[in-house]
Amino acid sequence: MKKLQTSLTHLSIALLLVASPLAAWMDINVTWNAADPAEGGRTDAYREAQRALTNENWEEAERLFAQIADGGGSDADAALYWEAYVQLKRGRASLARETVQRLREDYSDSPWIDDARALEVEARQASGRVVNPVDEDDEEMKLYALNSLMHMDSERAIPVLEDFLQGDHSVELKEKALFVLSQSGSPRAREILVSVAKGQQHPELAMKAIEYLGLEGSDDAGRDLQDIYSASTSQAVKAKALEGLMLGDHDEAVLEAAKGEADPKLRGKAVEMLGIMDAREELAELYRTESEFEVKAKILEGLFIADDAATLAELARSEPNPDLRRKAIEGLGLVDSQESRQVLESLYESETDTTTRAKILEAFFLMDDAETLGRVAREEQDPELRAKAIEGLGLVSTRESGETLKALYSTETDRGIKVSILQAFMLQENAEALIEIVRSEEDRELRKQALQYLSFIDSDEAMDFLLTALED
Repeated sequence: MKKLQTSLTHLSIALLLVASPLAAWMDINVTWNAADPAEGGRTDAYREAQRALTNENWEEAERLFAQIADGGGSDADAALYWEAYVQLKRGRASLARETVQRLREDYSDSPWIDDARALEVEARQASGRVVNPVDEDDEEMKLYALNSLMHMDSERAIPVLEDFLQGDHSVELKEKALFVLSQSGSPRAREILVSVAKGQQHPELAMKAIEYLGLEGSDDAGRDLQDIYSASTSQAVKAKALEGLMLGDHDEAVLEAAKGEADPKLRGKAVEMLGIMDAREELAELYRTESEFEVKAKILEGLFIADDAATLAELARSEPNPDLRRKAIEGLGLVDSQESRQVLESLYESETDTTTRAKILEAFFLMDDAETLGRVAREEQDPELRAKAIEGLGLVSTRESGETLKALYSTETDRGIKVSILQAFMLQENAEALIEIVRSEEDRELRKQALQYLSFIDSDEAMDFLLTALED
């Protein structure tokens, strides 16, 4: 089984399952050296100071920004902010705090105030003060303070964070404090994290704590997550523990749950995690021994996530249950490899069940395979399947599929198939093709149908043509 860190070809699926705590920190949006939105309208002196800042010529930048600030004018508030920023960069934290205070007093309505307050938190920390989130006056500043604690010595930060978790704060802020603890590496911090994950304190934070244990990825974290899974009676907690085990790449524990869990939904969850972990052989073996329909369907999804076209192809040919067979066919379409394409073409030729053949056509659509859909639309004798292939061409929406549909319409004699092609043009939002048909089609009913589909297209071309048609 490949390591998770190198095998997440479907990382987006994992991210849907588990929200990244790092992304939560990014929401704080402390971007000290961000581009100035008003820079285009700044003075030459301000732009010169910005160039010194960009070049990290801190001394020159401080001198220039100080001159601008002292001179007043439209750039003074921004200059004060950057002067404080540069002072902090130069290790002059106390002076930076004084400059921020001047900005707050002289320009209380400045758009730079919020950034300056966050900068002040950094300056206080740089001065050697413990920045206690409890002391801040609003939620946003508490977030800045929590963020600054990440950079402090853990022995000083942990008591502050423990007190914060005990206080009357929002769950969001407490989750961020817990994240800081999870990153410290301190034995005491880990003790708190495990206690919260097991529901022994702050039960409202238990799910986040389980997630953070998963991100830790250590053997100890794996054992803790297994203990949580075994001890809990909550399906939600068990599912979260499985996600944590997946994140930490604890494959044997996840496989054990997939094999031995009595609850089919949790077995399915374990199977889902195995798919993300690229456990192809394990999933194939589980499929052979599993008897529950829903779990087998989950295994097929896991095989798709693991890009296992070979096993999906085998099951698409041999699975006796028609619904599971179609699920395997769908998986082949989602894998979208040359191997799966060849298998699907072979299956379509040999298959006799119309519903299954229609599912194969859906798989070709999932692959954006306009060539195969076009061939079926031309050669298939079954009108229902021809219409299905034409619908797929409309959904593929490429230049190739549009040209194929035009050629089909020009040679087609079956009115029902022609209507299907018109609908496909509508799905493609191909106003040009529908306008051409309205102008050239001799069948009045087909012209009316083309006009109706044209009215569903939100484009200037369609609107202009319809307005002209009304005038005529």
